[in-house]
Amino acid sequence: MVGNLDPIQRGLLFSLTMFALSVNVTSRDLSMVSKGDTASAPSASSTYHANQTTHRAGFSLELVLAIALFGIIVCVVIVKVTNLLRKKKSLKNKFQSTPKTIITSLIEVKQEERNQDLVFFVEEEHQFNLENLLDAGADMQSQTFCSSLYRVQLNNGAYAVKRLRKLQVSKAEFERTMAKVGKINHPNILPLVAYSCQSEEKLLIYKYQNKGSLLSLMERYVEGKRDFPWKLRLSIAVGIARGLDHIYKSFENSEVIPHGNIKLSNILLNENEEALISEYGYSNLVDPKSACLIKSNGYTPPERSLSEQGDVYSFGVILLELLTGKIVDNSGLDLPKWVKAMVREEWTGEVFDKEIAKVGMIGFPMLNISLKCVAHFAENRPTMAEVLETILGVVDEDLSCSSVESSPRDGRVLDSVAEEEG
Repeated sequence: MVGNLDPIQRGLLFSLTMFALSVNVTSRDLSMVSKGDTASAPSASSTYHANQTTHRAGFSLELVLAIALFGIIVCVVIVKVTNLLRKKKSLKNKFQSTPKTIITSLIEVKQEERNQDLVFFVEEEHQFNLENLLDAGADMQSQTFCSSLYRVQLNNGAYAVKRLRKLQVSKAEFERTMAKVGKINHPNILPLVAYSCQSEEKLLIYKYQNKGSLLSLMERYVEGKRDFPWKLRLSIAVGIARGLDHIYKSFENSEVIPHGNIKLSNILLNENEEALISEYGYSNLVDPKSACLIKSNGYTPPERSLSEQGDVYSFGVILLELLTGKIVDNSGLDLPKWVKAMVREEWTGEVFDKEIAKVGMIGFPMLNISLKCVAHFAENRPTMAEVLETILGVVDEDLSCSSVESSPRDGRVLDSVAEEEG
């Protein structure tokens, strides 16, 4: 029966038992004293024994109090330790249950909403039911305060499902934005496969890219786990520029939707390691001051605007990362400021990564483009169309092996850019 009691109950039972035993001992001693008092007139020896008995009785009373106090202390300690163990066990259980919660969290949708249709932007043979998506196994890839990203495996392939919460936009505005984003069709922009607009949550669905992001590629390169040659860097830079240029050309007759969060982790790579701009349209759905839009300060323009000029600045930072081999998010470095300082001190050659140094002077015209993109004032930055045109010119020079002839001109432009920013 005692084995069924919890630690707190056992502690209380122990304290009460000790107290009862103490009271029993004391009552016996007091009884002996009482009998001595009712006897006949004491002799000298009996008086001595009576005094000893009285002394023992007083001692027993002190012992009772001490044992009772000890029992209370033991009880308090047991209660505190038990509470601590319960909290620890609760945290352990929560941690152990997290994977299960993550895997099943996509199905935490109201039953009446599970029958609503997905809105697709792909051909009918590539479509599926929302029910199938929600019932499939999902592995969480990342999580923020307002969104979670899952890899979901279906019969027709793997998909990346972005689950959005706490969006401060109406259903109509969300659907209007998604309709514009879904119409964007370009080889360097990750296409939106479908979306689901529930009352409390939204789902954005894309094809999953196994090659990961430009951030993971650069991290592996920095760690010495793979090569990252100049030709691949240039190809990726051209792809990003083409994608951004297409975005701004697609909205010539309507309200433009800037990207607003261009950075290494939002540039994915397809099977051929070609750039795919992801997260397009998401920045337009959240309040710029909200915690839901976690922008990396290293890519954010000084004016902090959601505009083409802001995207040009962020693209310029990525160009600098490709040229220097430095990762802004990992280092916390103000990369534009560092490069400009190096140029002013005429240490321009020291900014390049070892892979860029292998190709000679070709890195200088690209550095010139990147410095123009990260100009402090937005009005001094080129448009994405101008950036793309200039980069394609560098590519042509690279192919024709004429970059050495243009290097003096590029050096003078670098100096002028550095002086302007100083």
